[in-house]
Formats: sequence, structure tokens, C-alpha cells
Amino acid sequence: MSETIAPVGTASAAPRLRGSITRPGLALALLLAPVAAPAQPAPAQPAPAQPALAAQPARASSYQGYVFGPGDAVAVTVYGHDSFNVTTRIKPDGTISMPLVGQIPAAGRTVVTLAADISRRLTEAKLLKEPIVNVEIGDYQSRTVRVVGQVQKPGIYPLDQPYTLLDILLKAGWVRGDGSREIIVRRGGVAEEQKISIDAVLKGDPAADIRLEPGLTIVVPEPDIVYVMGGVMRPGGYPLMEGMTVGRVISMAGGAAPGGNARRFQLERNGQRVRDATPETPVRPGDVITLRSAGF
Repeated sequence: MSETIAPVGTASAAPRLRGSITRPGLALALLLAPVAAPAQPAPAQPAPAQPALAAQPARASSYQGYVFGPGDAVAVTVYGHDSFNVTTRIKPDGTISMPLVGQIPAAGRTVVTLAADISRRLTEAKLLKEPIVNVEIGDYQSRTVRVVGQVQKPGIYPLDQPYTLLDILLKAGWVRGDGSREIIVRRGGVAEEQKISIDAVLKGDPAADIRLEPGLTIVVPEPDIVYVMGGVMRPGGYPLMEGMTVGRVISMAGGAAPGGNARRFQLERNGQRVRDATPETPVRPGDVITLRSAGF
């Protein structure tokens, strides 16, 4: 009888699968067949990316949000109860005032913690039951840094999130072409400043790309200048860069002009000739390099 259900041109396994619909003996074979079949594809599932993705949450930041301070503007909304809504600035004592609630400490809190405290106060005062409160920042004033000097957009920038020196320079439009390669960071209220190489910042040096804190002033001054005179292609003043030598300054000036000699030069510093100077001699602000003529 099994020949009557075998399809033409199929393998011998095929009739067993179709006949299992009506024959109990072959049904048992159908149940047993999948046990052996998956044994081959199972090892073929390496899924190598899974452990790497699982490790990513370890990078979660500890940043919990902008911390309010005096002068910041906040907007409080209690959904469905407009009489409690208020837009105000945090007072010098760190508080805000809300209708029927009174003074509420706001300085030192984030939008999340302030909203939770307002909700709790409305509930405890039995003014509302399970209120939904939203707090938004209207204006940042308490946590800022100043960027001045040779940048595209000098000004006051809020620290509305964690910023590094590189971040804030990018927000300020970056250092202009006439800016120094050395940045000065000053701390407000403290006679202290730190000089940072912009090249070190670009290289990702964590000691240079510092995390910013409120009250800092970032100064990008005009560069110190060294001068090249005499037999060079482009005589004039050139910005002093970190690690710059006599030979490098001469190269920036286009090298020796016809009649000049790149290895015959005089280096003057503070009006005095520097003896035994070589192309590898480091230069300082205000140095003057004069190339002599080839026959001199």
C-alpha cells in the first residue's frame, strides 16, 4: 500500500514523511527524525558578536544631568493642573517659589530630582494625588566657561553636559589661523593658569584634553613670533610652534633664496647673538634668524 503514496521522482525519504500523516508506525519515525537532523546545523551558529555587544553597557556614563545653580531659569509643568505651572529663575539662596507650595530648594538638583521633589511635596500637602511633574531648563547661567581670544566665536558657553577642552573649542568654531598653538586655561578666583598645547589636545592626550569645570576662562592668544631675514624666499615673522628649531623656521620661510645659504645664518636673541647656534637649536619668542649670502 505504501507504493500508492510515493510521489514520482522523489527520494525514498519523502514517502515516509507523507505517509506519516495516516500511518502510526511511520508517525513515530517522523517524531524521531528531527532528533538527528538538527545535530549538524547547531554547531554552525558561532554568534561571535554577542559577547562584545554585551560588554558595551559597561561604558555607561555616571553623568546624571545638568546640576542647577542660582540664576538658572526653570519651567515647571504639572500636567492637567495649570495653576501650579511656573517659569522662574533660581534665587541666590538656591530656591524657587511655586503657587500653594512655597519655597523649594532647586540648586544642586537635576531636572529629574527636582521634578520628583515637587511631586512629593504636592502629594504630601494633599494638593494633588499622583501628580505628573515635568521640569525643563530655560537658560543656563550658573555653570559656564568663557572662551576668548583667537577663536571664531568667542563668548560664554554653558556646560549643559560634560565637555572637554576639545569639545568647547569646536563649539567656539576652533582656533583661527592667527591663533597660538598654546592655549591658556585660567581658573576663576584663583591666580592659577595652565598652558596646554593644542597639538597635544588633537592627539587625544588626556592630560591636555581636560574635563571642563564651571568658571574656567579659556584664552587663545596671538602666537609668539620668530623672524627670518636675509636670503630666504619669504622673509618675515612666523608663529612659534612647540619644538620649533632654527632649521624648521628657515624651511617655513621657503628655504634659502638664490644667493642665500641655509647653513650660514645668525641667530639673535634679546639683541644678543647666540653663538654656536645650529639648525637644530630651539627658537624662542622674538628670535631673529638672518641668512647670509652664499659668498659671505
